[in-house]
Amino acid sequence: MKNLLNNDRKSSPAKHFVLPFSVFVIFAMGHSISPVRAEQTAIAHYVADGRPWKMTTEDGRVTTLVLFENGKGKMTGGPMELSPTWRPTPDGLCLKPGLLLPERCVELVRSNNGYIGTRSGERIFKLER
Repeated sequence: MKNLLNNDRKSSPAKHFVLPFSVFVIFAMGHSISPVRAEQTAIAHYVADGRPWKMTTEDGRVTTLVLFENGKGKMTGGPMELSPTWRPTPDGLCLKPGLLLPERCVELVRSNNGYIGTRSGERIFKLER
């Protein structure tokens, strides 16, 4: 009996690592692939319909923004054409204009002819058709 106990104590550290690691993997997978409810992303999908929006920033710059359902888009009218990526959020969307530009998230609020993008209560842009 003493040998059995000693052998357990001498077992490799990997055996003691497997269970906690397995629990971590299951926990992490459950959180990374959790489904998003349709009502949480509906507003972003109204904007991402593949049709052009007139996008006016608060400083008066006007560009054209087109977002597609696959998370990609096109911005024209600025100094250079951009190929942004986007993702829905519960109250709006996050837009990454280009490879070296940071992602920016906004809340989208319906207006009479489009949407207003706000962040921390501050108006960032207006989308119109």
